[in-house]
Amino acid sequence: MGMEYEFHFVVDGISVEDDEAAGIVSEAFDGLLTRHRGRHFLDVSESGASAIDAAHRIVVRLRKALPRLRLLRTDPDLVGVSDIAERVGRSRQNVQQWVNGERRQDKQPFPDPEGITGRSPVWRWGDVNAWLGQFGEGDDVHPPTRDEALAIDFMLPKWQRTLDDGLPLVHFTAAETGDERDQERETVQRLLEGTLALPGVLERMAAIPRTEHQRLTVVCAVLPDRLRSVVSRIGHDEVWAVLAYQGAEGELHLQPVGTAKAPGAVPVSSLGLGRDATVGDLLLVQTNGPDDIPVTPTTPVGLD
Repeated sequence: MGMEYEFHFVVDGISVEDDEAAGIVSEAFDGLLTRHRGRHFLDVSESGASAIDAAHRIVVRLRKALPRLRLLRTDPDLVGVSDIAERVGRSRQNVQQWVNGERRQDKQPFPDPEGITGRSPVWRWGDVNAWLGQFGEGDDVHPPTRDEALAIDFMLPKWQRTLDDGLPLVHFTAAETGDERDQERETVQRLLEGTLALPGVLERMAAIPRTEHQRLTVVCAVLPDRLRSVVSRIGHDEVWAVLAYQGAEGELHLQPVGTAKAPGAVPVSSLGLGRDATVGDLLLVQTNGPDDIPVTPTTPVGLD
């Protein structure tokens, strides 16, 4: 399920006077809708493999529950030295020593301030919280850092336009990470992003049977990646995804894949593939398939 992330959005389209909307925020999302100086703010949390993934998920969930809601941007939770001291239960002097680099010099330096209020610097709580995480302190629920918030703000309009068009949000993830093939997986994602921009491609991908119709996970892989790594990337609330990889000639392959719980899928075990089977093994089965089971690139495959 990943970590829990906390988001503070500036929103429009609903109001604190709307009892129904406020009730949905509270009951369905355990969130809080507030208003300050004419602006509405929404505090919600969501789990995910990353802050971007969690934001992706919460955008989909909010659209389903509150179609009129528009997420304008994330709002930085700005804190000064006194605010930080209060949140972590330390003295103001102690926090100032962190800021000045006088303590915990063996770790990453204290984050740069977001700006100046009056004569005092202020920081994003997300950045401070991430810094505190090096020492096992801070909040269990993680606000996005500056870089994560900038990425989310950049994507929010595109995500919401896609949902307005009745199409699913595509979440890209790598089958595996941290090895010498990371760049090849990134190449698959870039190739796929260009392909999705072509007319009708996303609509065809959206036709793949799945439980969550407003979200589509695409797992970018290379031929040596294990199929069990692919299935591990399917979200905790999903049973279907799309496997994307390049064949031997550099051609792009898109394969519907699901967990063992996915209805109607052909189990890989019935295709003669074992637990250690790779994406390349699946491609060979598609190319040379067993006589009794037709396996085309559109066959929904269930991964054990």
